[in-house]
Amino acid sequence: MARLKSAKAILDAAEEWKRRCLLNGGSLFTEERLWTQRGFEQLHLYFVEQLYEGTDPFEEKLRRQLGPAPPEAKRLWAEMSWVYYLIVTNVKRVTKLDRIRTVWGWSGKTLHTDHPTLGAVLDKGILNPGRGYLTHSWREYRFIIIMMLDWYSRSLQDRKSLLSEPWRFAEWIDSLKDGQKRQFRNVALFLLFPDSFENCISKTKESIIQNYSDRFDEVPDVRTMSLVERDRALLTLRKQLEAEQPGKEIDFFQSPFKDMWKPGGAPSSEEGAETWYRERFREKNVWAIAPGSGGRLWSEFQERGIVAIGWDDLEDFQEYDSRESIHAALIENGAGPNPLMHSLAVWQFGHEMKRGDILIAKKGRNVILGWGTVTGEDAYDPHRPEYRSIRNAEWQPCHRPINLPFSITTKTLTLFSDYKQGVREIFRLIDENENDSSPPDPYDITKALDGLFITDKQFQRILDSIALRKNLILQGPPGVGKTFIAKRIAWCLIRRKNLDPVELVQFHQSYAYEDFVQGWRPTETGGFTLRNGVFFEFCKRAEQQPDTPFIFIIDEINRGNLSRIFGELLMLIEADKRGPEHAILLTYSKSGKRFSVPENVHILGMMNTADRSLAIVDYALRRRFVFETLRPGFGTQKFRDYLLEAEVDIEIVDRIDQKLLALNKVISDDKDLGVGFQIGHSYFVPDESADDQWYRNVIDTQIAPLLREYWFDRPMKVDEWVKKLRK
Repeated sequence: MARLKSAKAILDAAEEWKRRCLLNGGSLFTEERLWTQRGFEQLHLYFVEQLYEGTDPFEEKLRRQLGPAPPEAKRLWAEMSWVYYLIVTNVKRVTKLDRIRTVWGWSGKTLHTDHPTLGAVLDKGILNPGRGYLTHSWREYRFIIIMMLDWYSRSLQDRKSLLSEPWRFAEWIDSLKDGQKRQFRNVALFLLFPDSFENCISKTKESIIQNYSDRFDEVPDVRTMSLVERDRALLTLRKQLEAEQPGKEIDFFQSPFKDMWKPGGAPSSEEGAETWYRERFREKNVWAIAPGSGGRLWSEFQERGIVAIGWDDLEDFQEYDSRESIHAALIENGAGPNPLMHSLAVWQFGHEMKRGDILIAKKGRNVILGWGTVTGEDAYDPHRPEYRSIRNAEWQPCHRPINLPFSITTKTLTLFSDYKQGVREIFRLIDENENDSSPPDPYDITKALDGLFITDKQFQRILDSIALRKNLILQGPPGVGKTFIAKRIAWCLIRRKNLDPVELVQFHQSYAYEDFVQGWRPTETGGFTLRNGVFFEFCKRAEQQPDTPFIFIIDEINRGNLSRIFGELLMLIEADKRGPEHAILLTYSKSGKRFSVPENVHILGMMNTADRSLAIVDYALRRRFVFETLRPGFGTQKFRDYLLEAEVDIEIVDRIDQKLLALNKVISDDKDLGVGFQIGHSYFVPDESADDQWYRNVIDTQIAPLLREYWFDRPMKVDEWVKKLRK
């Protein structure tokens, strides 16, 4: 039945869903009856009829909404999620599985993930339904529930009849409330009738018809066509192409068909990537490697012409004749009970990486620093302070670091040859940026939210607040990513990634008005000269570019004596006191020239709510700033997805979520501490591969010292919690 080879596994699974659930009312994963009218009535009662309010993430609201629902309704939702994600390409399998498993677990039962429908079929998908399908998933789920309520109100004979008539089935969906608005319409039609419908969303269908318009007897006006008419037009077009090219699979997402409706699109077929790879690299392997945490060894790699890797306790890798022996040695040296990824990296670096292989130097999950070639064999240098296992390498640094539009593994070393499409895309970007002097791509909220664990609504509120009030303070406990998010806020305001209109300072107890605004400073000849402070100079730069937002970032804003630092500027930074008409004389001004804060200057402060040493923030300053609170990301779907896509083992992800949520509740309930002292998620964002040893290192070296500071008078409580966290 599957006309697209790449979709065979997905369509076979969809056929199983149709037989077991749509026709027989059964279950995908068990032998119970879940897909019934009663089941969807429960979901309608607890999900559709409840108001979708508040700013909490969708998953948090869903947990509350389904809390009082019967266990079987929660399992039904989990299976409905399987259908929802089955076809999607832009969600990784591990994330899909986690979301299905999580909701199933709410029912009190454990989902056995070795079930065939939870395996490789969830890997690749065959459709990118658009950002709205995921960001507005509650709308899609609401429609599925309404659709299924109508479906199970029909007789079995009527259901069989609808499933035998594709166009009648499509007209039935379109007749339902919101049926013509929801992308699940296109998902369901392709899953159930792949011979009649295409694996694409509505806008793509419009584009294909418009760009193939010369193929039709009459030029179609897509604007006046119903959805079913568009689907019929696409089927007619595909039949024409099949007749002209007998035996060739017609896929509108592969060249040459894609090139007709999406000119300039890079070919994306597996076959095309294989051909490209062979032509460029022949039999060489491509390896992605991290030059130390955060890319800190990248300069040394280039200067010395080397590539290096850690795990120095093992000394010479060549002494080990198997991966198993390396694995045992790592365990013996305290790398955790099962350091699979570490032993693989050590073995590959010492035994599988060959002279002539290609290297990609990367930082984090999506930044490429450069590429190179292995020019020497593995060697051990005992005189190096760290990363003693080295190879000679020739490097080609990128003109500027490349931010990938997709994420790659955070492991220290990865054989990347198996991901040929990814390799091709990376080198396409490297080639394009070789001599690129063009301005950076526009920066928007979509790019800013990558790797952040707040909602798009909260981020938009932050942008709106600082744009309107000019001054904003991000407050929160340690480790919630205040510094990380600050530059992204700045770039969103500027609308491009540009550090020129951004200045960063850190306040401290000795910071003064003379450092910030203006003051007399000693000279080499023994006299004094009037020098402008960093904020004064920043404002003068901003005056030269009045159409560009300038953002002045102040870290630890509550560590300074704010009245002393700002002085008379407390008045000038108010949103309605900007510009030359509000200019005043400064304290040390001799020339009589007045000073004002330009309208395009924004002040973004960061405040740690867990610092005991700080006084209450000056009320005069509070009146002039908007305050936004950042909270730990533990327990949010965004944070789970991030860790899972960074290849953190799901058991470690569960441990982080559960144990840190429990710890933060204890901290919040402590009368001497409170929510401002919670532990932030940043401690658990891995730069490289994350295993059990990594988790325990974070607990021992970062969380435990913080707890000892919090509970300095209760050492037994600290020991108890450190023990709980390490388990």
